[in-house]
Amino acid sequence: MPNPQEVATLVVASHRFDDWTDVWVQQRHMEDSTLFRFTAVERDNTPKSWELLQFKPQDECAVYLGGQLGVAGVITTRQTAYDANNHGVILSGRGASWLAARGSIVDKDGNYDNKPFEQIAREVCKPFGTVVKKVGELDATPFERCQKEPTDTVWTFLERIARPLGIIMGSDHRGAILLIGKHAAKSVAGLVEGQNILRCQCIITIEEARSDFIVRSQGAQTDGNLQTSELEAKVKGALKRYSPLLVFSEHPAWSQADVQKRAANEARWGDGTMVTATITVQGWLREGRVLWQAGDYVHIKSPMAMLDQEMGCKTVTFTQNQSGTTTTLELVLPWMMGAASDFNVNKPGVPPDPASRPPGPVAPPASTTNAPPAESLPPPRSTGSA
Repeated sequence: MPNPQEVATLVVASHRFDDWTDVWVQQRHMEDSTLFRFTAVERDNTPKSWELLQFKPQDECAVYLGGQLGVAGVITTRQTAYDANNHGVILSGRGASWLAARGSIVDKDGNYDNKPFEQIAREVCKPFGTVVKKVGELDATPFERCQKEPTDTVWTFLERIARPLGIIMGSDHRGAILLIGKHAAKSVAGLVEGQNILRCQCIITIEEARSDFIVRSQGAQTDGNLQTSELEAKVKGALKRYSPLLVFSEHPAWSQADVQKRAANEARWGDGTMVTATITVQGWLREGRVLWQAGDYVHIKSPMAMLDQEMGCKTVTFTQNQSGTTTTLELVLPWMMGAASDFNVNKPGVPPDPASRPPGPVAPPASTTNAPPAESLPPPRSTGSA
């Protein structure tokens, strides 16, 4: 049953409502906004409370989970259904950062030459009144040339120019747009098999992993140099067998360093998918009675999942219904979220930070023989009962 101390409250202006039959809130650290959805069904003994539920789209709101802010946002959709005996309402919405992220950049000039990324981000977000927060260290190199496309939204423009710099776009539960650079990863809690893990699903895969990540780009023309040349950079991947990925940069590069950063970022997203875990815990509050937050780092110890390491909370989903009150954490490797860590070095199945790897050779290794056929493999050894 739902925990009576962990109540979800939706506040609009001076009105509040907490008689919900179903609650769903998802914080998304590396996306444009938090999502939320509430369901209420009229009850005969609460007519006065039901009259308060006149919230509608465009209403700015705050969602509190167990008395702590879960999201500051706006209601986007209201669904009402009723008959002679039943009356129900579903309210859906997004974090306040969504309004800026989806908005077009209404700038006739659209020129951001000779400006660093952080300055550009603050300029394009300013008309929306949206807070821009820096997480960690950002590449402060100014763009020699930077123009937006006519149909760009704030999010598509910033995400595109952030990619070559290794900067991650994100949002927080307070409605701020995050600019995520290299930062320290400090665990705020531990998740231990048999103790506080209710459910766990872990995936270790090499489907997106590569032996090398290679980026090629045309060198940009300058006033002093009208010739273009091809630049190439490579970063060693986690895959042991030769299987490289060649990517062509979205924009002309101004230097070899630019291409190298783009290759490191490609490796982060490719090899970063090798380990993911989805863990559900009881309740909404972690150690210290603090609400779980997307962007936090936790230490997970689960022998069955082959995990004993730090991981980052990419998304945090809070739910409450007749089945109970739970939090589900989508966990990824720390350096996929921009963490400057070597937590995973030398651990089975877990690649190190691609930025820490020396450039590897593009040529295939000397031995490229296929695996032996099945009939030549040794027979399996007995490992005892399962």
